[in-house]
Amino acid sequence: MTVFNAEKTVAETIRSVLTQTETDFEFLILDDGSTDDSYDIATQSVANDNRVQLIRQNNAGMAASLNRLIDESRGRYLARIDADDIAEPTRFSKQVAYLDAHPDCVLVGSAVLNIDDDGDPYGVTIMPSDHQAIEARMLSGAGGIMHPSTMLRSDAVIESGGFALNYPVAEDQDLWLRLAQIGRLANLPEPLTRYRVHPQNMSFVRQKDGADALNRLLAKAHADRNLPFNQAVLPTSVNEQCSAWDRERTWAWTAVQEGYLATARKHARRLAARKPLDTRAWKLVAASHFPRLFALLRSQSS
Repeated sequence: MTVFNAEKTVAETIRSVLTQTETDFEFLILDDGSTDDSYDIATQSVANDNRVQLIRQNNAGMAASLNRLIDESRGRYLARIDADDIAEPTRFSKQVAYLDAHPDCVLVGSAVLNIDDDGDPYGVTIMPSDHQAIEARMLSGAGGIMHPSTMLRSDAVIESGGFALNYPVAEDQDLWLRLAQIGRLANLPEPLTRYRVHPQNMSFVRQKDGADALNRLLAKAHADRNLPFNQAVLPTSVNEQCSAWDRERTWAWTAVQEGYLATARKHARRLAARKPLDTRAWKLVAASHFPRLFALLRSQSS
């Protein structure tokens, strides 16, 4: 786990790892030049647990930090989590069992439960489970594996060269596509990680950097496979910027659709307060309080 200015969440993330039902692991934590209290909080959170190695360095970025942790690691499997996400208690045991049972698999992820800043649920994201579907989805630019949910074979990661430094924000997609050429990829259908989505997500804060990197790595991945690459087919989300307000509205609608109405109402109120004249916010308020009536009206209008 790399940490950068995650003082509000890092203790909960650490606790979720240290309380796994699978207890035979080393936990490498690297503070990448945090300027808040993240390092001190992490130090307190891991006190007296000899499975933990806590490292501190000047800021070097995600890819370089992860490569350092790969070099420091001793396990045959590498599990990833970000400092604002939460691992379900059985995550490690289920992913270890899967990799043990499928020696041709080099990377296994899982579905994730998306949560907000407060830890309230928006809904579940389920990724394709079989290799061909995962690879096809990634080659389309849509993404096929949630990074903080992954467990990888360390020898395969080392063979592939680890994380590249020239694909900011999209370094994970680049590595997954390279791993797909030496082994199989998989996702477990159960949400084994709670993934925190908020306007400070790196993929949101650095949308343009991520889009540029994704275009470059997809061009390379297609060339490596002798496939034609048409940048025009990339999803709209790759090529267009999305505001924090619009993204929060999308998440809130997901909460309505998946029945997490308390979460939806909370965000609908916030959105309406920020843009009181925007009818889209008030439509969301209505839907979050009267979801069945709203669904009925929508079905009749269509």
